[in-house]
Amino acid sequence: MGHILSCFLDANRGDGANTKFNRRHSVSDSAASFGCQDGPKQVGKGQCGTVWALMDLVLKASNEVRRDQLWRDSCNHRRAEGAVQQAPWEFRPDINIPRWISLVQPSDGTFWSEFGGWFPQDFQPTCGVLSTRVHGLPAHVREAIVDLFAPESIKAIKTDFLASPENQDCLIRLYLGRRAERSAFSAAFRLRDFELKVNEMEFLQLDTSTWARAMAQTLAVLHWRAQIDANGVEFVLGKTPHVEAEQTAIRLESRSCNLANVSNIIRFECHRRTIGIWLLDFNQCRTFSESPAGVRQLQRAFYLSDPYYPSPVSTHPNDMTLWDTFKAAYLETSASLTESEMPELFIEAVEEEGQRRGAEGSLQQSW
Repeated sequence: MGHILSCFLDANRGDGANTKFNRRHSVSDSAASFGCQDGPKQVGKGQCGTVWALMDLVLKASNEVRRDQLWRDSCNHRRAEGAVQQAPWEFRPDINIPRWISLVQPSDGTFWSEFGGWFPQDFQPTCGVLSTRVHGLPAHVREAIVDLFAPESIKAIKTDFLASPENQDCLIRLYLGRRAERSAFSAAFRLRDFELKVNEMEFLQLDTSTWARAMAQTLAVLHWRAQIDANGVEFVLGKTPHVEAEQTAIRLESRSCNLANVSNIIRFECHRRTIGIWLLDFNQCRTFSESPAGVRQLQRAFYLSDPYYPSPVSTHPNDMTLWDTFKAAYLETSASLTESEMPELFIEAVEEEGQRRGAEGSLQQSW
């Protein structure tokens, strides 16, 4: 595993002394504020690890059988973070990436002595990736989501539903590529990893074109600066870094406020930039070659990911416009990063594959 671990030791993040100091400073600051967190808090679980909140930090602790994916996630996280920071200013995407802090080992005495007591009693020290935390959306935004989209059975128990720890860790997945009605089945409704579809964004009058450009610029930077295929990355809405713990700008005077006021809440918070797009999850990303095989790899990664990107073959007029916006932004950003013909070939491959899937009726099944 030496070739994988070497990515943690490169010089892209500055000299070793500075990196070590930043890590100690972040750990100490978060540990000192632990009085605000009531015991262990699991905020996510995926293929390669379980995510534990440590106030303003998170540790993605590896699943033993997926430890290689954790190494890959950490290495690609650093690639992506550095690539966005180094992108030309005019093409730098308007997104946030959690700051990579450290690779934690079971033998890391400093970390486990400070944080070990904040895991379940039967938890054993393991490998993990420490990074800054993406905090869930403010309470009034979560309440607005329930008022707007929850089935009646959930609305009837709204107070208890919102009080659930899982529903307090609310990040919104931005599905620009999916247009569908929401199921009325209550068991399928939850706020953690809430899936907001493009037709719902339109209902809320959110600026989908700005998000399409940001995703396109991000994908171009990941391809041509980080040199990774972006397979499996996620684009979610969460609190932006400067947001205070308590939001006081908007107060719902009544739980019976009209629908128009409720729908304005999410749009208003996006406008105030108290919530913004975050880029997460790099464990499935791979490097690629500049070759026909590389084009096929990028096209497969586009469709293997969840439907964050606009649909390239939808016949809905809004989707067609959104795809044109995405395509133009991707090609413009790519042209500033590479002289290769691969960006154009990638877009052509995505459109051709979309047409094939559309003819077979398989596009919606994949997305």
